[in-house]
Amino acid sequence: MQSYRITGAQIVTKDAVLEGEIAVECGKIMAVGEPHSSFSHLPIVEYHQSDKVIPGFIDTHIHGSCGCDVMDGEIESLKVITSSLYRQGVTSFLATTMTQTEAAISKALNNVADFNKSHAHGRHFANILGVHLEGPFISLDKIGAQNPEFLQESSIAKLKSWQHKANHLVKKITLAPEMLGANHVIDWCVSEQVIASIGHTNCTAKEALVAIDRGCSQATHLFNAMSGIDHRKPGAATALLMSEKVVAELIVDGVHLAPEIVDMVYRVKGADGILLVTDAMSAQAHGEGVFDLGGQKVIVKNNEARLENGVLAGSVLTMNNALKNMLTYSDCSLPEIVKMTSYNAAKSLNMHHCKGDIKKGADADLVVVDKHFQIKQVFKAS
Repeated sequence: MQSYRITGAQIVTKDAVLEGEIAVECGKIMAVGEPHSSFSHLPIVEYHQSDKVIPGFIDTHIHGSCGCDVMDGEIESLKVITSSLYRQGVTSFLATTMTQTEAAISKALNNVADFNKSHAHGRHFANILGVHLEGPFISLDKIGAQNPEFLQESSIAKLKSWQHKANHLVKKITLAPEMLGANHVIDWCVSEQVIASIGHTNCTAKEALVAIDRGCSQATHLFNAMSGIDHRKPGAATALLMSEKVVAELIVDGVHLAPEIVDMVYRVKGADGILLVTDAMSAQAHGEGVFDLGGQKVIVKNNEARLENGVLAGSVLTMNNALKNMLTYSDCSLPEIVKMTSYNAAKSLNMHHCKGDIKKGADADLVVVDKHFQIKQVFKAS
């Protein structure tokens, strides 16, 4: 359905909670709020007054879902992932890679580019807006669930090659500022309009601030896999929390971050400084069991994904549950939640003119949720 009117439900934009209707023609939002006679010919989709229409979720850090992983390098895997995410209300995302061999990363990037050429406008698939390279230019000291065997020295030549293989879809790179050659990577990111995100790092707060001034604008899963807050030796998390230039990823699953820490980050950075992400791996929407992540065995049990040594290995979180948890852990408002689940991601990718909000002229990427924030229906522009 590409032309319709949504009525009955509350409309949550990044600025307000509205009543009225949303008129959509050919996948574009034509009007929001009071009904307009110009759109009376459109079919009506009616919801309960306790339901809410919000912008489609945009997840900028997700590795897989429903038993499949971006690193599989297979078209069928991306079909499964994009279909699963669509059902969860994720209308757009960044396909996220792991620290792996140069060949494995190249294969995954080629696959995303090929998928987008043939399936980018599938009605019931989430759109892949680009690729997030998580590594391989990261720190052994804060390796997390990345595979230490495949750490690589920073290389602009490799980045150029990967960007070519991805058909210029690399939109974000996680890096450790203290690594040799990191400054060159940051400079390349700035010149290519690629997001440089600080993560998997053991750098000091001073090193992080230098990297931020150089062009790093995001934090990868803040507090996880990075040097923290110490009153004598402040680490990366200190600088990333303090800096108004940085938007921070948060994995709000109740496992990666204590509720009090989530609330603290919200109080310090505000809704404009937070990106809710899942960092989900292949077990998401698939159930418990043993899975692979970057060539390492992951055991999923009780909604936690861990390596055999107990280290957290991504999550099985969904975006609607991240939303619910954020509302529970902090005093944020519904419009602020829209910023954290959609708008900030769109803005970071310079796509906020058409995605991440409910406004005239934007793509009709919409999710209807009930009063418990369970997904009722998903609409996508194309």
